[in-house]
Amino acid sequence: MVDITNTAMILALKKILFEETDEEHKVAVTDLIEKLMLSLATNEPIDKKRIKRYIDSLNESGFEIIPEQEKYGKLVYSHQSRLFETYELRMLVDAILSARFVTEEQAKNIIGKLNQLTSIHIAKTLPSPIRYNKSMNHIFHLTKVYIDKLHRAIEEKKVITFKYGRYTIDLNFELNRNGQEYVYHPYGLIWDQGFYYLIGQKDNKEGLSNYRVDKMRDVEVLEQRYKSKEYNIDEYLHINFHMFSGQGEWVEIEFRDKGLISPIIDKFGLNADIKKVDEETFILKTKAIVGEGFFNWLRGWGSKAKILAPPALVHHMKEEIEKMNNLYS
Repeated sequence: MVDITNTAMILALKKILFEETDEEHKVAVTDLIEKLMLSLATNEPIDKKRIKRYIDSLNESGFEIIPEQEKYGKLVYSHQSRLFETYELRMLVDAILSARFVTEEQAKNIIGKLNQLTSIHIAKTLPSPIRYNKSMNHIFHLTKVYIDKLHRAIEEKKVITFKYGRYTIDLNFELNRNGQEYVYHPYGLIWDQGFYYLIGQKDNKEGLSNYRVDKMRDVEVLEQRYKSKEYNIDEYLHINFHMFSGQGEWVEIEFRDKGLISPIIDKFGLNADIKKVDEETFILKTKAIVGEGFFNWLRGWGSKAKILAPPALVHHMKEEIEKMNNLYS
């Protein structure tokens, strides 16, 4: 029989605890012995005291193993400290899946490596089927917690509640509907133009809707489950999430409705150059990607938005308005 050193046993035990335990999954000493013997392909008996000495050695080396007593006094162990938190791994996986230059095979390979940074149980939840485009920028500090909650709610088809808000013309954040809670059935998360969006269905309402996660507050997952309905999410994404294509240039736009401040901040960010004219009017100066999509977006605001500069865009807009006028003459 091959003599297995204590070092080999300690390393094998460390691997078992790292891969097979976490906050939700623990193992007893008897299970550790069985797994250790199987891992080392040995029939050499290993007593419980020896396992506990190995656990003490690993703890002393900095590999934390947490003992817990179960309901009937049974002692179980788990390793819970990881280089990356679960939500951080989710964000890394999301970023890989969103990169258009990464092939499907490359994505699988990279995600497979990320899976090795956590337990096998958590790893199974990482490659979530979410659709998005670009990286995340400025988000509410609890958004990372909400993302993880929403992933779990989507996976388990559980109803959620949350509050939702918007920015005022003075750039202050205030809750909609006087802080009343939304009851929602979450179907999926997408990552678009630097923000996470939750897509789903309002309780007792038909049709899909979406909410930006960093504008959500007090997100809670209920025990109540929902039955999802069949919707064409791809079509919804195509209609509601798009990017302007064209050449970037500086533009100046006057908005004559204070209610537009929130969608403008959504599009251009809090750091955009926004000048308050009066209680109803503000001017945005920003470098925009100007193309057909941009003009379609601007025309959507109707008489509430007016291009001030540059002159070429003002002229272009006038021509477009004349064409529209002729259509209805």
